[in-house]
Amino acid sequence: MTQSDISCGLEYVITPDLQACLTEALHYNYSFIVAPIVHPRFRRHHVMNTGKIGGFTRSDMVLSPQDWTTRIVGRLSPYLNVDSDVPVVRQRHEDCLNEELAYCRGLGLPAIMISLTGKNNNNLARILQSYHENCHHPSLVWVQVPMVDSRSLKTYSETDESESPWNEPWYWWSKFHERLDYDKKVGVVLELSADLPSKEILNRWLGEPVKAVIVPTSLFHTNKKGYPVLSRAHQEVVVSMMEHEAQIVVRGARRSNVEFYLQYVYRLWQRKPNPADDPMLSYARGWEDYLQVPLQPLADNLDTHTYNVFEKDPVKYDQYQKAIAQALIDIGNNEGGLNNISELPLKDTKPLDLDKNTKKISGKSIIVMVLGAGRGPLVRATLNAADITNTNVKVIAVEKNPCAVVVLAAQVREIWKDRDVIVIPGDMRYTNLSSKADIIVSELLGSWGDNELSPECLDGAAGLLKPGGISIPSVYKSYVAPISSPRLWAAAKVAVGPTNNKDKNLETLWVVYMQSKHDIAETKMVFTFEHPANGKTDHEGQEMADYRGLPLTDNRRSSTVSWKVEQDNVMHGFGGYFDCSLYGKEMISIVPTTHSPGMISWFPIFIPIKTPLRVQKGDTITATFWRCVDSRRVWYEWIVEVGNQVTPIHNCNGRSSEMLL
Repeated sequence: MTQSDISCGLEYVITPDLQACLTEALHYNYSFIVAPIVHPRFRRHHVMNTGKIGGFTRSDMVLSPQDWTTRIVGRLSPYLNVDSDVPVVRQRHEDCLNEELAYCRGLGLPAIMISLTGKNNNNLARILQSYHENCHHPSLVWVQVPMVDSRSLKTYSETDESESPWNEPWYWWSKFHERLDYDKKVGVVLELSADLPSKEILNRWLGEPVKAVIVPTSLFHTNKKGYPVLSRAHQEVVVSMMEHEAQIVVRGARRSNVEFYLQYVYRLWQRKPNPADDPMLSYARGWEDYLQVPLQPLADNLDTHTYNVFEKDPVKYDQYQKAIAQALIDIGNNEGGLNNISELPLKDTKPLDLDKNTKKISGKSIIVMVLGAGRGPLVRATLNAADITNTNVKVIAVEKNPCAVVVLAAQVREIWKDRDVIVIPGDMRYTNLSSKADIIVSELLGSWGDNELSPECLDGAAGLLKPGGISIPSVYKSYVAPISSPRLWAAAKVAVGPTNNKDKNLETLWVVYMQSKHDIAETKMVFTFEHPANGKTDHEGQEMADYRGLPLTDNRRSSTVSWKVEQDNVMHGFGGYFDCSLYGKEMISIVPTTHSPGMISWFPIFIPIKTPLRVQKGDTITATFWRCVDSRRVWYEWIVEVGNQVTPIHNCNGRSSEMLL
């Protein structure tokens, strides 16, 4: 972990020599500086069309173009109040603001900083919206808000536990961002205060697009060695913000050598857990908040790169191996064979010497069918489990992807030539074999459990399993939680996906490693699927069968879930997760509270809503989800109600997103 992993800037209240200020900051390894576009004392009394000649600030030739475009964040004049109640002041300040924005556009600054000091910001939002629409390459807008509204704080006594002063700045920001339609080019800059709010309020800020955190030098204390340090609480806030890709801006009087502040921030970053220690953090690095269209492995054949990524997950296949081993033992017990697998090491080794009470099953082999075998990871897991349990197995690998079949056939010839492994090319739903399986194993799950059509695949392959046979997985459940995430919602709105249409994009499920999000409420279950599945029953209670004699299943689902809101927030959609019982006690899960440690195969699902809903403490969020099926496709529909607010039904009749059968 190097110092280049973090970005830290130094703010100058005035810059008599801009080149000297930038040189000083770069000398001490700061990445950028924040400087006023116009001298703080230079208040212009702007009157349009007067013909006055002359500049209102310094020439852009004092710095190189590269410095302007990469190392300067321009602060707009803080006294400008374009939402003033006085019409003359409002108009003059609007003209001055447009003049400064035009100059920033000419300089090509990477970001401009503007302050919010209250809740009335309609005109400011309108001006910035116009600025973005009229620029081909507009600067990012950093909107500075304080952590606490000092004016409101004065009205509360020290014994008053009201959180209103801490909530006010969030209201200013969230309503301002809402007016800009959650534009992803607009982010918030938080100025830390001496006193910090509750953890719940801090966590809510983590769901916002925090571009930077201003750390005043007045917050630093001097330790015994004479170096500036922050309190433990402020350290935690700074590190959590940096983990969410926020930059640090040092502001205020220099109570110590300016280099020491940066060195201290770097030491804080060094002390955080190394992402390499967490396989998921290491794997997801660079993919944070990046939306991807869910795979459709039934309709499309996966490529080699995708197989290679999934096969790097050691946790998933270890869990599968344990589940297969336990299933082999249970079948062996029915044959009078093995005992228990709980203490057996599961690794790729030669067969273990089991104790004298454990005997190898004689006679015919146990048939294990791997459905959707891909390039063979589950075949390897099955053979490992057979070695560990000292069991004879016959493995039948069914795979429809021609490229993967080539790989499987090569492994049968070269690696598994001494094992009983057969490759059957074809779609598992239409494969008919005389040999029936004691165990079927598959890995057809998507990020929301059933969204890659595992139920339809396994129900269609039910004829390959013996009566009373074992399915791995046996049960999987999908979950949702309402979330606040302006960044994900804005990204979905403009994402390049199957539709490239804003309305349709907001009716599409997206796979994403969610970093900038805040959970409004807890995770709750939506759908459940079991295998082998029971068929529908007729009016006499008899199980119905299809033309092949297989159970006639119904994979349509609907579920209504409700949550109580504990904190004012803005809801942008849902986070979707799943967990799965493979066999016995062996589980895999991406539900946040039960996530399988180190498992990297699945990112969660983001389910957006078309119009974000502002929710208040005490409100009830009620959402209904439908899983719809017809002869050629599967799709989801959803609707949300909060008090008198109701969204339209999303993705009606699968008009925006669907999974093809």
